[in-house]
Amino acid sequence: MSASLVMTMGITLFLLFGFLFAILAVVGYYVGLSGYLIVTIAIALVVLQWFIGPNIIWWTTNMRQVQRKEYPWLFDIIAKICKKTKTPLPERVAIVNDGSPNAFVFGRTPSSATFAVTRGLLNGLTREEVEGVVAHEIGHINHKDMVVMTVAAAIPTIMYFVARFLIYAPSSGSKKSGGGAVLIGIGAFLIYFITNLLVLTLSRLREYYADRFSASQTNPRHLASALAKIAYGLSVSKEHGNDAVRAFFISDPVTARYEMNHFADKYEDFQLTEKELREAMEWEKKNPFARISEIFRTHPLTFKRIKALMEMAKES
Repeated sequence: MSASLVMTMGITLFLLFGFLFAILAVVGYYVGLSGYLIVTIAIALVVLQWFIGPNIIWWTTNMRQVQRKEYPWLFDIIAKICKKTKTPLPERVAIVNDGSPNAFVFGRTPSSATFAVTRGLLNGLTREEVEGVVAHEIGHINHKDMVVMTVAAAIPTIMYFVARFLIYAPSSGSKKSGGGAVLIGIGAFLIYFITNLLVLTLSRLREYYADRFSASQTNPRHLASALAKIAYGLSVSKEHGNDAVRAFFISDPVTARYEMNHFADKYEDFQLTEKELREAMEWEKKNPFARISEIFRTHPLTFKRIKALMEMAKES
């Protein structure tokens, strides 16, 4: 893992936990709780999210665990890249019964990670493109992204529920009747907004690093081609799986279907010519709404990722 990625993750988590402890300290002071109890509550909430998160993803996503005999070539690719990069092998490999092309990893630790790939990705991409996607996801395991993002994403969620509780809870006692709870609740909403932007920024950054990891282990052009099929193919897919885990996907299905449906009639077969790819990238590049919305996205704009990969391909 690169030093710059470690530093960025560390600073982001420091800021997130700083905001969390700050708002809980204010709430604790307001309701008369000790600082030690506030810290204990914050840690307990984050640990709970980390512990139950993988189970929630498994239960709410239409996936099943597969054995090597079903997809030996997929297991071979995973094993090869993990061995080459000294990354722990995923504990489980799962197929998501979803026709849209996508892939993701999740878990409590790198050694307990689950590698999940959709039926649509295996059916719509070439073996070389699948290898590029696999390397990208193994990059997330290598960087411990699933652990960092699970913990980080818990903090804005806590902020949101604190804000809702304080603003909408029934008034009781002199403090709440004075509007103090509402003011703290508004502050919590503001911190929720800020922390959510920090998490989204971290999420987009980790995608670039996972792309770079894949490019260093495979041909960057294969991942670039795969990203094109995935992102633009998602815009025409009738299936989109569980949007609640969109941050874990290699490409966000929600933004794809809203932003790239301009090309839906061209991509029904999930195959793109070089001309169609250039047109799609150019359209996305010039679309002001796409560039503005990137601030609120879990993933960078696809054309930026493809452009970076193509530049890496020229350098290799």
